[in-house]
Formats: sequence, C-alpha cells, structure tokens
Amino acid sequence: MSRSLSARCLHRTVFSLPPSPSQAIPRPSPGGRRQYGFAALKTRPQADRNYPRRPENPPPYSRAVPHEPGIRLQQGYSREQSDAEREPPPREREREPRQVYVDEDEQAGEGSSSGTARRVGRSTGEQSTRQDAYASPRPDYSRATHANEIFADHLNGLFPALKFPLEVSARILTHASHPMATHGHNAQFSFIGRREIVSRVLNTYFLGEHIGTKWGLGRVMRWTPTIAAAMLKDEARADKAKLLKDAGLYKVQGDAVAAVIGGIFQQFGASVAHRVFHTRLLPRLLSPEGGLPMAFHADAHEACARLGGAHGALLLDSDAPTQEAQKAVEALPSPTPNRPTPRH
Repeated sequence: MSRSLSARCLHRTVFSLPPSPSQAIPRPSPGGRRQYGFAALKTRPQADRNYPRRPENPPPYSRAVPHEPGIRLQQGYSREQSDAEREPPPREREREPRQVYVDEDEQAGEGSSSGTARRVGRSTGEQSTRQDAYASPRPDYSRATHANEIFADHLNGLFPALKFPLEVSARILTHASHPMATHGHNAQFSFIGRREIVSRVLNTYFLGEHIGTKWGLGRVMRWTPTIAAAMLKDEARADKAKLLKDAGLYKVQGDAVAAVIGGIFQQFGASVAHRVFHTRLLPRLLSPEGGLPMAFHADAHEACARLGGAHGALLLDSDAPTQEAQKAVEALPSPTPNRPTPRH
C-alpha cells in the first residue's frame, strides 16, 4: 500500500512556491487530476478522532449578523441562559390557594338563630360602611328650618298682609355665594328687567343701598362677604359701613330686593307683585341723586295712590289663591325639605 501511495505521489507535480502573477496559472490536467502542495499533504489531519467536530447548531447570536433597527446583538448568549432568565408563563406560576368560605349556619348549626344573626349583621354592617363611604354629608335640616322661620317672620313683618312660606323665604334671602345656596337661592327670583331706563331706576347697587337697607335685609340674609371675617368682628370700626359696601353688601342686598319681588310674583301672583312694586318699592326710588328721572315722578305718585298708597292693602279678596292653586303649590317639591333621616 505504501508503494502504491509513493508511486501516486511521484506522478503528481509538487509546487513548493506559489506562482507569481506574471506566470500563467496552470490549468488542470486533462485527466481531471487535482494538484496538491507538499505542505498541504504534510499538515492535513490524518484522523478525525483527534479533532472533535464543531457543533452543527451554534448558539444564537454568536455569529455576526447584519444590524437591523431595534435589534441588539448579544455576544456569548446561550440558549440555556435565555431559558433560565425567561419568566414562566401564568399557567406555570404558583397559584394562590383558593379561600374556602364556610357558611356560619353550618358551624352554628343549620337553621340556628345565632348563625343567621351573625350573617345578617355582617351584611348590614358592610352595606352601611359602603353607604357611609360614598354618602355626602347631610345638612342639618333642623337648623335650616329654624333659619327659614326667621326669614319668613322678617318678610311677614315687612308685608303683614302676606304670609310667606318657609321655603320661599329661605330662597329669597339666600344669596348664591352661601353654602346653603345648593338648596335654593334668590337668583331665580331676580327677574326685574334691564332696559335703559329700568337699569337706571332698578340698578342693583341702587336698590341695595336705598331699598335693601330700608328693609333691613343685610341683617338677616345669608351671604359670604369677600373680606375676612376677622375684619368684620371689630364693632368699633368707624368705616364699617364703607367696608361692607366695598365687600359687596349693596350688590347682594339689591339681588335680595329683586328676589323679594320675584318671590311675591311666584307665590302670590302678578297683581300682588305689581302692587308691591308701585306702593313699596318705586316711591323710595324718587331721589334727586338718582333713580327714576324727574319726568316720571308724577306718574309714580299717581300709580301709588291708585293702588292704595304706601300703606295700602296688598292682598285683596280677588287676589286670594283658590284651593286648587294652593294644593298645586303645596305639591311642588321643596328646596329644603324636612326629610327623615334614612335608616341603614
């Protein structure tokens, strides 16, 4: 075998040096035999068992790959490491033990009163806790009713012939700035027109200064001044009247005056409101400093005398509401109802 191998090697051409570029590259022999270098024959491995084969499936990301946006190459990253760091799926996670609820009747005996009472008490307590968490603070209706009586007494003293309901009185003398305005305020009753001559005569500040102060609305009405309460506690302040004027007292009193007329219109009708306006309100606006122009003073005095004068009756027999109208008014929802406290 060695002789045949030596003879085969002798027939081959051995090139000890690579050919230069100027020399022509030798073409393969016509017989199709390959030409090997002498160094290649000596360094070629003789047995594969001394050289272990490379793994067919290399680790991922171990070879150079073209860069793509959003892909981060990780060198030396093995499949075993990726499997170890991978978060187990939800089905492989440890499930929490299910809580088993035991009926209290089973522990205390089926149909026993103690178990039923505990279950009913627990459900009632949970329900009350949820209601207390979401329920808004309830207003004190007892105090609100007492305040409404004060408002009604004041308005009934101004107009003895009229009897104002408690709810209407509270709405008339409650400004929108007060916290209790959520149950009704006097903005809905301020309906007096705002045309050119009317805006001069029935200006809100003018009404509050001359009519509201004369009626004493600032002493009983509810409103929130725009200044600190500590500044108003000092009774010896000489400029307290100016301070209240700057705080918006006349504006609030003017709204209350308009609300008084609006409340009378809504409760007693248009004819009574018309009579109150011409006999109690308009004569006090005949001032040379402002209010109704001088050209209309004679007409204002004539209308006041025709309707009974400044101290005439306001509610006539024809103005008395019928029983059907009184029932319809009583059926209306009250803005501050005396609701009973709900039971939990």
